[in-house]
Amino acid sequence: MTVRRSALPAALTLSVLLAACTAPTQPPAPDAMLAPAATRTPTPPEPTAAPTPTTDLSKTYPGGQPMTAQALDKSVPLILVHGLGGFGRDEALGLRYWGGLLDVEQDLRAQGYRVFTASMGPVSSNWDRAAELYAQIKGGCVDYGAAHAAQHGHARTDPAKCYAGFYPAWDAAHPVNLLGHSMGGQTARTLVKLLDDGHSANGANASGSLYSGGRAGWVRSVMTVSSPNSGSPAADTLQGAIPMFKNLILAFAASVGAADPENFVYNFDLGHWGLTRAPGERFSAYQNRVFASRIWTSTDQAAYDLSPDGAAALNRWVGRSRTTRYFSWETNATTPGLLSGWHYPTLTMNPVMSVVAFPYAPPLSPGLGNIGGRSPAGAVTYDRSWWPNDGLVPNKSMNAPLNETSAAYSSGVTAPGSWSRLGRVSGYDHIDITGNLSFRDVKAFYRNQAAFLAGQN
Repeated sequence: MTVRRSALPAALTLSVLLAACTAPTQPPAPDAMLAPAATRTPTPPEPTAAPTPTTDLSKTYPGGQPMTAQALDKSVPLILVHGLGGFGRDEALGLRYWGGLLDVEQDLRAQGYRVFTASMGPVSSNWDRAAELYAQIKGGCVDYGAAHAAQHGHARTDPAKCYAGFYPAWDAAHPVNLLGHSMGGQTARTLVKLLDDGHSANGANASGSLYSGGRAGWVRSVMTVSSPNSGSPAADTLQGAIPMFKNLILAFAASVGAADPENFVYNFDLGHWGLTRAPGERFSAYQNRVFASRIWTSTDQAAYDLSPDGAAALNRWVGRSRTTRYFSWETNATTPGLLSGWHYPTLTMNPVMSVVAFPYAPPLSPGLGNIGGRSPAGAVTYDRSWWPNDGLVPNKSMNAPLNETSAAYSSGVTAPGSWSRLGRVSGYDHIDITGNLSFRDVKAFYRNQAAFLAGQN
């Protein structure tokens, strides 16, 4: 098998390299979700269609045509909002969430854009992440809301989360664009809802806070990339999703080849839950403490929001803004079987995700590639339209929420309040599109999206 992982660094650990280069003849049992990143990619038991050619990222212009320099307003800041398991620029021993060993933020700044990378709780709820994102952009200390904090049993503030602000001038006359990968898209949409409408229970005695609303127009556009806007069956059960979270985070740790993985520089940003990493605390001890926490019996965390049932509840509340434009990109790394129609991971999908995506035959539980039945709370019925996926999220979920309408983008400036589908990036799994783990060069993709957003004046 030929490895397509370009520019593999010398620091890449042997286990991850072997995982990318080999495949067993039999699919692993579902318990393989608990296995380390070296789990091998299972082989399809039936012939499959030829994979769709890998998308050329240099040609990912929405509508098919590049934006002209004269049409771009590069003064509007672009905020990059990471997803599940993500991290900030000062974490992960120099690995960038946006770009891997490269640096998307730096590259976009070199093109003249005003770009900032946000850092929110990697396993926190969209509400908590939106509160943190607001404080980072505007400046000030995070406020999770008195009623919200009391309802879920955590602190209202976190002394470690006070910020100078990326853009203190932020208001309706000085808007921003938000680009969210994965859960970052949900977070961006949640922030827009709170900016527009606030939240009565949390804003009643908090005049001037995020929860008092009245900030329509502060976000010009939201672009979601690989986002589970209608959730993913991979997070259908709270406890069942924990191994997936652990493996994803451990894969990030392994990819930088730390001399001592126990000293991996990573923070779950759960100080409001009393889970701050202690000085000198070994990473494994810290991680085990987080995943044994009472947070996982709450709905105020990522696993619930990422599940189809949790996403459905979020979408009923969030809706769409009348003043913000919405755009979506899909990623796909599966190909259908010629006999069953089930969707199998491509051989180059990261092994951590291929275990989740593989369509296991009965009596084993299905994977994303042949999911069926209903979500645990019954909000979603899965049919074959849910099978194409990128290893963590079905393509069906990556566009407008199921209760919203959308249209394929063709050209021109879109209307506020609309959802536009920008297209599908084929041959890229859920993490590939960030440049992480596979270390693919994704700078061209983000240059194209920054230009597009700068042209939506």
